[in-house]
Amino acid sequence: MARTKTSSNLHHLSAASYLLIIFLLAVFLWMSLTPHAPRFQLTSLTVTSLATNTGAELTAKFYVNSVLSNPNFALSVFYETLHLALRFDNLTITATPVQPLPFSTAAQTDTPVQARFSVAHRLFPDGVVKGITEQRRGGVVYFGVNVLARLRFTCGALRTSVRTLRLECYPLQVAFPPSNHGTGRLVAPSDCYVV
Repeated sequence: MARTKTSSNLHHLSAASYLLIIFLLAVFLWMSLTPHAPRFQLTSLTVTSLATNTGAELTAKFYVNSVLSNPNFALSVFYETLHLALRFDNLTITATPVQPLPFSTAAQTDTPVQARFSVAHRLFPDGVVKGITEQRRGGVVYFGVNVLARLRFTCGALRTSVRTLRLECYPLQVAFPPSNHGTGRLVAPSDCYVV
């Protein structure tokens, strides 16, 4: 009788161990296969040839450098589209798709992303050009960058449905030298947040 009780206890202990291992494996798989949104950090924004006039025209060239981070443990991120839009005072000044598309980022990697924008003699509402001119006189202009991406998470042959990711980088403090012909540069890198 004692032998069957010991055998029964070992059987229960063995079953509990198997259940614990299966539970831990399920938790590990769930944690590693749960998609986490990519992170986007704007590392530099350079503004050259910034010119405004009283006719509400704006001319400028913008150069953006950023880092796209994939925080996922086991999932790659496949980008179908990635657009950046530069704005001032909630008005989009210019936008551009990031090339080449599509592209993919492996799990736990950082990918540099560059974009160039330009505006040539474009008319804007008077308040926008006036706001840029006034801020520039003060030495700092506050811009913003919006990021719009259509992406999928992948793991081998498995793919999720297409998801839309909207990020905002604001305020971006761009400092200009006292002369009117200098280049404006981002004061500090900025992490973007989901909107």
